[in-house]
Amino acid sequence: MINILIVDDHPVVLDGTKTLLQDLTDVNIDTEQNCEAVLARMDAQAFQLFLIDINMKPINGIQLSEMIKKKHPEAIILLYTGYELSDYYELLVEKKIDGLLSKLATKEQVIQTILAALRGEILLSADFLDFVQQRMNMPNRHQEVLLSDKEQEILQLVAQGCTNKAIASAIGVTQRTVENYLSKLFVKLNVESRAEAVIVAKEKAWID
Repeated sequence: MINILIVDDHPVVLDGTKTLLQDLTDVNIDTEQNCEAVLARMDAQAFQLFLIDINMKPINGIQLSEMIKKKHPEAIILLYTGYELSDYYELLVEKKIDGLLSKLATKEQVIQTILAALRGEILLSADFLDFVQQRMNMPNRHQEVLLSDKEQEILQLVAQGCTNKAIASAIGVTQRTVENYLSKLFVKLNVESRAEAVIVAKEKAWID
């Protein structure tokens, strides 16, 4: 029996995702709304695969994945998001996760992605090959990182000490959108905190 834990801080999405997987055989599916409780759950029960929402708080899916991998290196981790999957391809290349899923994926795509991960395979769209090719052609990929105007604006506000709520108000988006921007920036800059992101941004002269 394969134990799967779905982690999402939205109960409706959590229940809906579990329902999508109810046709899987020889699989036990559990859910967890509190991302901070996942490591304790792992002490009480062995999970082979984790399906984790990227945009959670206070711990986002990327941070939680790293914590799970440290505790159980053999764990299979799939991240899912409503945003662009390509923003997180770097995590696959660095073997920090084992697969990506869009929240817009069909039931069949979700099931096939999970089954592939359990076989040690990865199902991705064709543009992943474009990403790999671009990465191979970069002599120094850290110098080739490009930020959008919006990302630079967010980093500038972070450097000024603004909270996510204040940044959201300043640029006219929701707080969750800001959190998603920051999660992608952490991946793009290969950092783990706001402070590290600001240091890198200043070194690259992206912000004052």
